[in-house]
Amino acid sequence: MTGPPQTPAGIPRVLREGGWLAWTNLPTLVGLNVLWIAGAVTVVLLGPMTVTVFGHLAALRDDRHPTWRTLGTRLRAVLWTGTLWSVSVGVFAYLAWANLTFWPRVLGHQGAAQLGVYAVWLLWAYLTWLFIALQPFLLDALAVRGLTFGRALRAAAVVVIRRPVAAHAFVVIPLALYLVGRSFRTPGVLVLISLLLTLAAVQVRPVTVRPPPDEESGAEDESVRGKAAR
Repeated sequence: MTGPPQTPAGIPRVLREGGWLAWTNLPTLVGLNVLWIAGAVTVVLLGPMTVTVFGHLAALRDDRHPTWRTLGTRLRAVLWTGTLWSVSVGVFAYLAWANLTFWPRVLGHQGAAQLGVYAVWLLWAYLTWLFIALQPFLLDALAVRGLTFGRALRAAAVVVIRRPVAAHAFVVIPLALYLVGRSFRTPGVLVLISLLLTLAAVQVRPVTVRPPPDEESGAEDESVRGKAAR
């Protein structure tokens, strides 16, 4: 497996390495995306399937050559934590919606009250941004490290605190993919979810490329063993 191609330094690492990883594994991404859609349709498996697909892509990132047979094992291992992940997303989305609709009605839109409405909007805009920034590290902690949901959430928060700029900057990518998905409709849906999860996996850790065995060294070793046998 060769590494990502050399690209201009101005291209962020996540886009450079994530794009290369997605392109070299494009059929796999399409297949994973179809499986994710099948799981999402059930609603119950939305979270577990998301964590499972992320774990498979993280294995590709780490050059561990995962097989399709491992998906069932991964899914069973994250049924509970994946469900908690989807519940957390649903609860956060509900709280954001409730606050953004409740406070404008209570405060009104006149005079100083309008400033309060703006403050609520800004607060929840940032909380949403922060929530999205947490997701790559949370999914990695669940799918790769196998932590419980509470420990995974704490671990993700620690990483975001230590890498605030990179973590917050990543949110631009899912926003851009969302806009692209709205433009391309069905064809985009077939790959955009797994592409986003690929970029999220690379956000956590760079792509690992293990060097192939040195054929010349292997030939020399065979020669030495042959001489020793004689």
